[in-house]
Amino acid sequence: IIILPGTLIVTALSYGCIIVTILHIPSSAGRRKAFSTCSAHLIVVMMFYSTSIYRYIRPAQRGGQDSDKVLSLFFSVLTQTLNPYIYSLRNKQAK
Repeated sequence: IIILPGTLIVTALSYGCIIVTILHIPSSAGRRKAFSTCSAHLIVVMMFYSTSIYRYIRPAQRGGQDSDKVLSLFFSVLTQTLNPYIYSLRNKQAK
C-alpha cells in the first residue's frame, strides 16, 4: 500500500516537471515532438499503474481469483508485450 502510491507520486511529479519544461519550448514543432515522445511512455505507465492500483487497492472479493489472474496477466505480460508497439507508433517507418 505504501510502495505503489509512493512510486506513482514520484512518477507523477517527474512527468509534471517534464510537461512544464516542454511548455517552455518556444517552437510548436519542438513541443509537438517532445509531447509525442512522452506520450508513448505515459501510455505504458498509465496502463501499468491503473491495473496495479485496481488490483491491490480494491476491496477483497469472494471468488475474484479469475479477475485477479486477468489483471495480473494484464500488468505483467500485456504491458510488456505492447511496449514495442506503442513506442513504434511515433516511428515514421511504422506510420
